[in-house]
Parts: sequence; structure tokens; C-alpha cells
Amino acid sequence: MRVPRGPIVASCEKEMATLQQLLIDASSGNGSVALIGGPVGCGKTALLQYFYAHAVDEGAIVLTATAARGEAALPLGVVGQLFSGEKIPAESRGRVEEFLGARHSPEARAASDTVTIGNSEAQVADGLYAVLLELSGTRPVVVAVDDLQYADAASLRVLSYVQRRMASARLLLVLTELSLGRLAHPEFHAELLRQPNCVKIRLGLLPGPATKALVESRLGADAEAAVGDFFHRVSGGSPLLLSAMIDDYQAAAVPGAVRHDAEYASREALTLALTSCLHRSQGRSAEVAQALAVLGPAGSARLLAQVLDTDPESAQYGLAALTAAGLLEAGRFRHPAARTIILEAMAPAERRALHLRAASALHHEGAPPSAVAEHLVAAGRASEEWMIAVLRDAADAAVAADRPEAALRCLDLAHGQCGDPAQRAALTAVRARIAWRSSPAGAMRYVTELCEAAREGHLGDRDVAMLLHHLLWSGRVEDARAVLAGRRSRPSGQDGVVAEELTALNWWYPALSGPDGCVLKVKETAPGSAVGRWTVDTLAGITDDETLTNAEGVLHSNRLGVSTLDLLHTAVLTLLHIGRPDRAALWSAKLLREADDRSAATWQALFGSLRAEAAVAQGELAAAICYGESAIGRLSVADWGVGIGGPLSSLVLAASLRGEASKAAEYMRRPVPDATFETRFGLQYLHARGHCHLAAGRPRAALADFENCGHLMDVWGVDLPCYIAWRSGAAEVHLLLRNREEARALVEEQMARPGGDLACVRGESLRLLAATAESVDDRLSLLGEAVELLTPATNRFEFARCLADLSGAYESAGDEDRAGALRERALAMARPYAAPRIWSVPALPAVKCAEPARTPRDEVLSEAEKRVADLAAAGHTNRAIARKLFITVSTVEQHLTRVYRKLSVRHRAELGTRLRVAAVDSLCSS
Repeated sequence: MRVPRGPIVASCEKEMATLQQLLIDASSGNGSVALIGGPVGCGKTALLQYFYAHAVDEGAIVLTATAARGEAALPLGVVGQLFSGEKIPAESRGRVEEFLGARHSPEARAASDTVTIGNSEAQVADGLYAVLLELSGTRPVVVAVDDLQYADAASLRVLSYVQRRMASARLLLVLTELSLGRLAHPEFHAELLRQPNCVKIRLGLLPGPATKALVESRLGADAEAAVGDFFHRVSGGSPLLLSAMIDDYQAAAVPGAVRHDAEYASREALTLALTSCLHRSQGRSAEVAQALAVLGPAGSARLLAQVLDTDPESAQYGLAALTAAGLLEAGRFRHPAARTIILEAMAPAERRALHLRAASALHHEGAPPSAVAEHLVAAGRASEEWMIAVLRDAADAAVAADRPEAALRCLDLAHGQCGDPAQRAALTAVRARIAWRSSPAGAMRYVTELCEAAREGHLGDRDVAMLLHHLLWSGRVEDARAVLAGRRSRPSGQDGVVAEELTALNWWYPALSGPDGCVLKVKETAPGSAVGRWTVDTLAGITDDETLTNAEGVLHSNRLGVSTLDLLHTAVLTLLHIGRPDRAALWSAKLLREADDRSAATWQALFGSLRAEAAVAQGELAAAICYGESAIGRLSVADWGVGIGGPLSSLVLAASLRGEASKAAEYMRRPVPDATFETRFGLQYLHARGHCHLAAGRPRAALADFENCGHLMDVWGVDLPCYIAWRSGAAEVHLLLRNREEARALVEEQMARPGGDLACVRGESLRLLAATAESVDDRLSLLGEAVELLTPATNRFEFARCLADLSGAYESAGDEDRAGALRERALAMARPYAAPRIWSVPALPAVKCAEPARTPRDEVLSEAEKRVADLAAAGHTNRAIARKLFITVSTVEQHLTRVYRKLSVRHRAELGTRLRVAAVDSLCSS
């Protein structure tokens, strides 16, 4: 019976030598017992099988038995295996069967003592011992029992009886057992080990060199060292696990590659080995492994005990057994696939029950909500009130950590388990907000339930504001009106934050705040509402420095998130509408980068659209097209809803101003929902489309769009040039149609409206007003002031247009030098925008006046003289100028004397005009 000497046995040479010597001793009449112990999977059975094959080859008679957990209550079950089969002589079989018949005696069934033997059992043991002696008459007999820990008590009593008498017999008793700390049969062990003829052999995990030798024996000597290191690390040196891993490695058929579990093509052998390991473990080790797999990194003896409803000592023993078997290291599974394999092997109901107990244990221990919620979600249950609260807290934490999917899992479970209608509605509102982050269309799946909750009065005011936003974004205006009507029919406990969100809708959807709408009016805004205050101020044309400071303060102090999105978006819009596109560009770019880093598609689209809008306002038309196209590509058409009008308007307007009428028309072919024209985006779109018509040579179509935009703004109560300067476009059309008075009236009305004094608005208005002027002198004066207001940093494109018009005015005045210099400057600035577009509005004929005084190039004003001259031109007295500049009145007078001489000014009233001429000369020289 030659059995191949496998690599596992090869690592047990010392132990094998001990057994071989005991066999030699037994052949000489010195009977003994070998007790082989060790953790599960360490090679005890392999060593035993190899040894009794060796014993057979040496001429010994081998009787074998394997104890089983399921037969532990069967009296004499192990002994019955030993004395069955052809190895028992025919003449002895009758006696053996008679002896084994005693297993049915009441004495055998009742006794649980593994040592003390009764009279009738003593007769059985003595008879069986006699059979063994007969067998060993001419050659040694090896009695081998595997998995002794599962042996029945009656068999152990017989073995103990034999062991006490076999010292001078040609017998060798070889037993294997799973041993770690706690002994399955302590009395039997005590009796066994106190006999001088008992030898204890201990097997354990393979050391590193032995592991590598085993790997080489299976994979060949060319196997990389890293492969052996990896296998040793994740197997812990367990021969059982190691062999299984090598089997899977070979099944993957990728020679020479070092792979972790995720890269394995198969883990079938490892699954079987792990299952076997746990099934054969001592005590509650298998349950401990399952609980540890459920708990994950949070597992500890104390928590395991709570989950398994046992004492910490039992849990600690289970951990020790699993560690000894090579499954664990420092309380964690060594192999990356072990946890998954164990979880998958469990019945679903059993796994869910463990997760629920794990959640309770972690909550009792004060674990973070996210850790508790993970188990509640896995269990699919949240039947207690504290569980709903934990799921809400965990969802908040997941949102803050940019894990929206995890947040939705928590909220979905909480919603499904919650019975309170108001709480369910609040949970659904949060789910809608989170879903909006990546897909506005996806968020609409919650709207039907939210509308029903609003009708029933279960939805809070803040969630009503969110619902309105979602309905209006998707074009469901009538549903929004119904929600608002229902809200107004009930008393509201509205706070400042709620007022902020409701008031902010005035910017997004001004149609609902006009005479036909019913959204919150600006006068209802809460005093402490930041967004509401900005909305009120901006819609009233208030564009002071305090608004700028407050808006940027909010942008500095708030991180982009689900709860701050509207706040930050409105703050950037505020910067745009108070004439600070430079700051709006900076902040929208910053928020766009943050949205990119966090993969929030809707946020990327919104702030990308604002970045495009800011670029148009700055006159950076090529950049506006780049940002606009990028923003549109972030979301699907369904996700964009009415919001598509935002980036699309920027694209159409930028292309039109660049003179690219065909490209603008191509953008306009994209479909826009009808509901867009009841929103801020619709106003932008009408304004942009008007410029598209203008660029394509359709002035009357352009005028219709501009006037329609203006009519809607008037009806909705948002007719402010800082919002949309539609009168500028209409005035351009009238200039093309040579309607001087109509153009002038529109521009003058625009300048007189709140917000008309913003540099960007007033500068453009002055340029258009100059085109209606009846004298070249007036035209030069107006354009000079426009140039002072419109620096390249304010609006590069509009500044270039002012320079172009100013060049034309100087040409009309006969000043070819200034005209040529300004023309070159205008062309240089407008080159990226398609230069012909900057002369698209011809000035109407004007009367030529006296040639403006020229400032000698070598007589430019010093900085000190310029400061004094500016204040004097603004109407300040010499004494007031002295106070402002902290100089003496005499110094002021000296500066003014030099200014008058350099500018050829005779009277103080001429200063303003001469200073503008000087500014123009400075531009020409630059």
C-alpha cells in the first residue's frame, strides 16, 4: 500500500520519524499510544494516512476508524468501525459481534464518563482486547482513530481500558484530535497522558520555508518567490488552505502572475477548504467566523459575544481557534476572499439575522451611525424608532462624504420601514435632493409621492420649496401652482431658511411671482434670509458693496453640498447681477472644480452654465462657448429640463456676438421645452435669440424677441438692466432701422432704471446713446465716458466696441491720428471675436463741431495732478479736495494750475471733457 509522500507530510519529517520508531518499538512488544493534536487543517489526517500506509508496507495490521460529530451519541460507534472488515479473522468475528451488541445496553447508553467503565462494558473491552492480542501474535497491530474529539464516550472507555493494558503488547494506538486549549474529553486525556507509554505529537501551521517548499513542489522550482510569500501571508501556513489556494491558482492558468483574490479565475477549492475548516472547528468557532464576517473590521470578542448571545470567553476561544487554524491574524481574516466566502455560504435569513444583531450590538456600543446603518441595510429591517434615526444620521454622513448611493440605501430602508406619514415625506424629500445631485430626471421618481404628501399637509415648507423647484425644472408648471395653492390654504411655520429657498424661486421662475403667479412675494421675505435679501436687493436694482461682501462671505464660508447648493448658486448669480462677472467667473470656476472632484453631474452642469454666463458678461466669447458646450454635455436632455435654456443662451449669444450667425442658428436648433419661457432661462433665451436674428440680418425678428423679453420682464416684475439689458438689443435694432428717437428713448430709460448705473450697463448704454447723438462733440463726450467705465477687465468685447465707435467718431471729427490708433487698438482686442461684429451698429449722421483740443504727448498729467483733476471735475471744491487727499489748499491750487496749462483748460467746467480726451490719448499711445 504505497502512498505518495505529499508535500504536507514532507514538512512533518520529525513527527513521521517518531511514529515510525513507535511502530518499531511495538514490533518488539513495547506497546504505546501516539496522540497527534493540532488545529483544524494542519495535516493531522494526512500524516495519519501516510503513517498507516507505511505500517501496512512494514507488515503491520492496521485497524482504522474516523469519529464523526453526528455519531458522537452512538455507543461504541468508533470501536465498531475498528473491528469491522476482513482484517478480523473469521473465527473471531462472531465474538466481536457479540461484544459489540453491548452497545445497546442501558449501561452503555446512560454512561457519559469517558474513563470509568462498568462491569458489562469491562467484559466487552476485555473481549475486544483479547482479539487485538490474537491479531498481534505474529505482527504488530496499529489502531488508528481520526478526529478523536467526536468519539463516543463508550468507545473512549474501551480505548482507555486497552491503553492501560497494552504496555507489553505488540500494539500501537495512534489518535488524532482537534485540540486548542479546551479539550473535548478532559478526563480521557488526563488518563491517557498519565501513562508512561503515551507520546504526544503537536502539529501546527507551516513556517515560511515549508510553505515555499510546498509551493515549489506544486508549481515548480521556477515559481516566483513573491508567489510563495503571498500564499504564506494569506494562508497563515495552513496546509489545507494553502493546497486549496494552489489548486485555484493552477485553475486560473496564468503562470507566473501574482494575483490577489479579485483576480482569481476560480476560488472553488478555497471555498471547499474554508467550509471544511469551519465545519470541523471546535466549539462555536464556525459561528464566531460567521459573526466576524458580518461585523467586518469592527469585530471584537465583546461585540462577537453580543451578536452570538454568548460570553466573551467563548467568543475569545473561537477567535483563538480560528487564528490557530491560519484563518485570522490580529482578529481579521487573512485571505481577502474569506469574508465573502463565509457570507455567501450562509443562508440569507441567517445572514440577515446576524446583521440585525450586529446593528443592535454596535448601536449599544456607541458606534458611528454609518457603521450601524450598514448592518441595518444588509438586514433589510429597521423596525425600531432608533433605527430610523440612525439611518437618517448615516445618510447625512454619507452625503457629506460624497457617497450618495450609500445615503440613498439608508433612506430607502428608513422610508420603507417608517409608519409616520410626515416622517416618510421628509425622508422622500431628502432622497429627491440626493438624486438631484446626479440626475434631475432621476429625482422625479419621488415627485408623485411628494405632491401627495404636500396635498395631505405632511410636507414641510422647506421641502415644498424643493418640490416646487423640481416641478418647475421639469416643466410641470400646473402641478407647481397646485402645490402652491395648497400651501397657501394652510398656516405655515416658515423660518428664514425656508423663506430663502422660496424667495430664490423668484430668480429661477419669475413667472410665478408676477401678477399671475403665487410664489412668495419679495415683501414676505424673512429679515434674516441671506438669499432672500439678495433676491430682494437685486430685483430692486440695489447693487451696493455690501451685497458683494455678503455674497462672497457666503461663498467663502460654505462648502458645496446638497443643503448648500441653492445658497451658493444664488450667491454666484448675485455677483453676476450686480455687475461683477469677474468675481462670478472666479467663484463659478472654483465650484465647478469642486463639483468635478466629487463627480456630481448636476452641480457640474449648473456651475459650468454659470461659468459660461460669466464669460459672456466679461466679453470672453470663445471661453463662453467652451464652457457652455461642456456644461450642456454634463446632463442628458431629460435631466436638463427647462434649465437647458441657461447654457444654450450663453452659446447662442456668444456665437452671435462673434458674428458666427450659422453657428448660433445651429445651437438654436436644439429643442427647448415650452415651459422654459416661463422661467429666467426663457428670458435669457429670448434675449440671445434676438441677437442671433440681429447677427443674421433679421432686425425685425430680433426686435420682436427683445420686446417680448422686455414685456415678460415687466409683467413678472423683474425689468432691470442688471438682470437682462434687453433695451440695448432693441436700441441696436432701431439704430439699424435709423430710428434715432426710439433708440435714444430706450437707452435713456435703461439708464434711469434701478441698476442702470452699473459700469457694465451704463458703459454699453453710453455707447448706444452716442450713436444717436446729433453732434460729433456729444458723441465723443459720451464715448469717452463709456471708455472710462468699460475697462477690458469689465467686458473685453464691449470695450472693443466702444473703441471702435470712438474711432469712428474721431474720424468724423477729422482727427485721423486718433481714429487710426483707436481702430488698431479695437481690432487687436476684437480679433478673437470676429472683428466685423464690433462695427455692426452704425452711428446716425451727426453735425461736425470744433475739433477737440489735443493733449500734447509730453504734457501728460502726473498721478497727483490726475487725482486732483478728477475730484475737481466731479464738482469738489479746493478745500474738499485738500481734505480728501490730505494735502494743503495751496498744493491743490498748484496742481490745478498745471492741469489747466497741460490740458489747455480755461474754466473748471471744461475739465471733464478734457480729461476724457486725455484718457483717449493715453489709449492711443498704448
